[in-house]
Amino acid sequence: MNIEQTPSQRREFLKICALASLGFYIPSCINKGKEEKPEANTPSPEPEEPVKQLIDLFQSEHVVLLTRDDAKYDEKRGGFNLRVQKHPKLIAVCKNTAGVAEAVKYAQQENLAVSIRSGGHSFESFSSNNDGLVINLSMMNGIEWDGDAVNIEPGTTLSEVYDAILPKQRIIPMGSCGGVGVAGLALGGGYGLFSRAYGLTCDNLTELTMVDGEGNIHHAKGNDDLLWASRGGNNGNFGVVTKMKFKTHQAPSGFYSHRFKAYKMDIARAKSLLETWFEYAGKLPNSCFSAFVMNYKTLTLLITNFDDDQSGIQPMFDAFEPITDKFSRGTKKELATSLKKYYGIQTPIYFKNASAGLYKSFEDIRDSIDDVIRLVQENRGLIYQVNTLGGNIDNTDFEQVSAYPHRSYPFLAELQAYYDSPEKQEAKLLKGFQDIQTILGNNGVTAHYRNYPDINFEHWETAYYGVENYKRLQDIKQKYDPNNVIRHEQSVKA
Repeated sequence: MNIEQTPSQRREFLKICALASLGFYIPSCINKGKEEKPEANTPSPEPEEPVKQLIDLFQSEHVVLLTRDDAKYDEKRGGFNLRVQKHPKLIAVCKNTAGVAEAVKYAQQENLAVSIRSGGHSFESFSSNNDGLVINLSMMNGIEWDGDAVNIEPGTTLSEVYDAILPKQRIIPMGSCGGVGVAGLALGGGYGLFSRAYGLTCDNLTELTMVDGEGNIHHAKGNDDLLWASRGGNNGNFGVVTKMKFKTHQAPSGFYSHRFKAYKMDIARAKSLLETWFEYAGKLPNSCFSAFVMNYKTLTLLITNFDDDQSGIQPMFDAFEPITDKFSRGTKKELATSLKKYYGIQTPIYFKNASAGLYKSFEDIRDSIDDVIRLVQENRGLIYQVNTLGGNIDNTDFEQVSAYPHRSYPFLAELQAYYDSPEKQEAKLLKGFQDIQTILGNNGVTAHYRNYPDINFEHWETAYYGVENYKRLQDIKQKYDPNNVIRHEQSVKA
């Protein structure tokens, strides 16, 4: 679709982009294509003994090494953001943990930087690099049950996870973007429609296997420092996670989705609606999620609920029905069917998305929001969105055993830009995007969500991890990857 053809086509394109995932890890929710899968939906086999020495990777049964001349190089190289294109020297398509260990040892021997690609949805393409080695985990997508817990390999997509667990009436609090790899989501935090009830995705991670920067294999559970770091602080920082074990929860019997719309908003009306949303969204039951999505001069306000009791939402209904232009009250739908509506766009597009800050309340943006709204309304293609966190995410038990530092913030904002013509649209949109980020930063918004990175964040270390957690992550980096083999532009430094 060419979003410059007609205003109605453009509005439809942006609506799809904005509502495809509603902030659950990546708003673009795009999928390059179907990857190879093991014949059975079980974890990939591993050798009886750990790999003891480097072998010729071109002959390895555990990993396939692709060069730039290989026919499948571009297929395995491509990320889902057409704006950021990278070209690694080699791509290691790994079949199991042993293959990952071999690939890391090869990269260390050849002095190649290692990036890790599970689903390829990194906003800034941190899952790839130029002239280094990319470990592609797309073939490692096995799922295996252990009672009510489930072992999942890192290349498994969220849609594949849902397909496996929902028929058993179990749920993990994940995002909704179907093409995202579960490892990329969980290792940076992970939130979505069920997080206010059950915590972040990483809060439900109980065990893992990881290959460190020297090719050694580690297993972590309990109070292990590696498990602490991997709950919100291990996205391409110091190891390649090859297996994860998650606890699951009883899946709800159904799902409700309600929407309000407001059109032709001026700055004053948009600001008033946003302030009202902050007042009521934070009081929603933990079974609910809400998002305030402002696209040009149109508002889409989403409220979801997986509890049959809708009484806790009624105050929000009463507040917004008189002040918005359209209200669509949802009816109970089957959960699997409902989630598929949020799986998102299935083709790569040009976009720039990033965190626009974590907030305690509307007061955090009161002095800057007029300018933010003005810039959104001046730049068609920019979207400003605020989502609910809070609930059981703000759990002291989870906080003590995870690297995710922002539990006290009940709201997360994101900024999005979508376009299809880089020559005509990109420069203006990216300038408006950066102007908004600068305004927010100058007004004290400094905490950001790691899974929504921005290459332009000046103090990303503390923005993503906080001061004390970043220091602890540096110590763990020194322990597991002292030579900084596994790295990207914003990876933890030893």
